[in-house]
Amino acid sequence: MTASNTDFFYIQDNKVILKEQGKFPEREIGQIKESEAETITYFEERYKKLVEKVDAVQKQIEEQDNKGSFLQKVINLQNDLDSYDGIGDFISLDDRLNNLQLMLEDYIKQNRKRNLEVKNTLIAEAKSYAANPNWKEATESLKELRQRWIKVGAVDAEHTEEVESDFQSVYDDFYKRKKDFHEAKQVMITSRINQYEQLIEKAEKLNADKAISEDKKREKAEKLIAEWKSFESIPKSKYDELLAKFKKLTNAKSKKSNSKKSSQSNNKEIEKQKIQLVEQLKELAQDKDLKKAVESAKTIQDKWKSLGRGYASKQTHEEYFEINDYIFEKHFLETLFERKAKKDLSQKDAVKLKMSLLRDLISRDKKELLIFEENMGKFNLDSSKIDKMVTGKHDRQKRKLTIKERLLNELREENKNLK
Repeated sequence: MTASNTDFFYIQDNKVILKEQGKFPEREIGQIKESEAETITYFEERYKKLVEKVDAVQKQIEEQDNKGSFLQKVINLQNDLDSYDGIGDFISLDDRLNNLQLMLEDYIKQNRKRNLEVKNTLIAEAKSYAANPNWKEATESLKELRQRWIKVGAVDAEHTEEVESDFQSVYDDFYKRKKDFHEAKQVMITSRINQYEQLIEKAEKLNADKAISEDKKREKAEKLIAEWKSFESIPKSKYDELLAKFKKLTNAKSKKSNSKKSSQSNNKEIEKQKIQLVEQLKELAQDKDLKKAVESAKTIQDKWKSLGRGYASKQTHEEYFEINDYIFEKHFLETLFERKAKKDLSQKDAVKLKMSLLRDLISRDKKELLIFEENMGKFNLDSSKIDKMVTGKHDRQKRKLTIKERLLNELREENKNLK
């Protein structure tokens, strides 16, 4: 029996009594059984095992990244102290556990503060993606973003409902607009199909009419054919089905059967219109009113789509997508900056904050691009369509990263010229 340990207990009426230690009151922890020495050794060893548990938890906290997950363990060990049967210095053990608890609570607090900042950034990013008029691209981006959201840890309880609601509302609004769009599109397509079907009925009645001459029939058929060609497009499979019926009745030719010269002339006109749209985008890229620029860019996107995917040089297409991304990325950065910036920030500090935000975004994009490139080789590309889709996504990610780096360089230049 060591002299120090006798400060922690005494024996009375064959009972081992643990002395009062600070907040821990005096209490009986056991009785002498085989011998006094063996009993005391037993309770000393019990205390050593408790110390080992505390040592083990502290080591895990120091070594693991997810430190907050050990808080409950520390609290449970603290709660066990006033009822644990062992002989030793419970005050020093309580101090250790209390310090660990305070450290973990501060760690969790800071971590949840960072998580709130990350989630607010993701909400802003979600709004940017949801504003993309390309439904397919926007849906894909929002799906990926949700996976990143899930991986972000908890925030303080007082903010949880607000950020979760804000994030979900972006998705609810997006999918409602998407649903409304496709429903409206379906109504429009159904209306267009009805136009084609009504024309087929007219052609059937014309063929069945024996009261008019063949020349008159041909004249009326030509008018029906001209009307057919003026109608808006519908899904190809349905169009081909209706066209086959119409051709039998009128000997009509497909819309695509224009002469090569006419087709080339039309392609040149479309190329000219697309170049004009690119020039408009260039002007928008210089507009300081980014909100207005984004709205105008969306209008241009709709016009670009209406002209079809082809009928423009590779250079025109690349220039269009590059400037378009530049406008949207610049607007997203400004939105993010407005969320993060403090009031009355100097111009130089504002530029520095934007640079910091961009570096974080670039770092994230590089990691995502690296992961995507590593996984590209693992894709089971069993069709050229899928291969084109994967390659297209890869090109978009690289382009957006390049745009962010361009914006960062512009800010560096601006920072140099500021005093």
